[in-house]
Amino acid sequence: MRCFIAVKISAEQKDRIASIIDDFRREDVRVKWVKPENLHVTLKFLGEVDEHNLPDMFSALEKSLTSCKEFDFSLKGLGCFPNRRRPRVIWVGIDEGAPELKKLAGDIDRTMQEFGFKPEKRGFSAHLTIGRVKDPRGIEVLTNRFDDIKFVSDSCTIDEIVFYQSILKPEGPTYVPQKRIKLQVK
Repeated sequence: MRCFIAVKISAEQKDRIASIIDDFRREDVRVKWVKPENLHVTLKFLGEVDEHNLPDMFSALEKSLTSCKEFDFSLKGLGCFPNRRRPRVIWVGIDEGAPELKKLAGDIDRTMQEFGFKPEKRGFSAHLTIGRVKDPRGIEVLTNRFDDIKFVSDSCTIDEIVFYQSILKPEGPTYVPQKRIKLQVK
């Protein structure tokens, strides 16, 4: 089964991002936009996971995250990877909570190495993917608007991480929670 580990964002944050995506859809660009119900911050993409390993993986994750406390989280700004001249991914930035996300991602990365998953080569860059560019022609019409959109979300509390199964379908992926791991109360 195809899996990843992430944190969910608040309903208010999803609504705000959905509004931006709806606005961007009016532009004549080839971008595959993330459905609002699928918006999340990925901490570790695993890919294929043997279902028989799930109980041990869940147990190891719970153990490695026992000292992690819930934290405040907000979103701010828009950008692209690798850059605006050659965008492949369009993202919303993380404001409050970025250091905590980085620590969580590092803890998860180390824990998943025990199960044969390779460590991340690039450092963790806290972001929330909202679209993937399918064809860069004309994309500057969209990226030139990023600085004019002063996107800032309200703060919410991140109190759990979620281990998701990603089921790929022609109409887009469906994410099914397999395990929720609560963080310590502040």
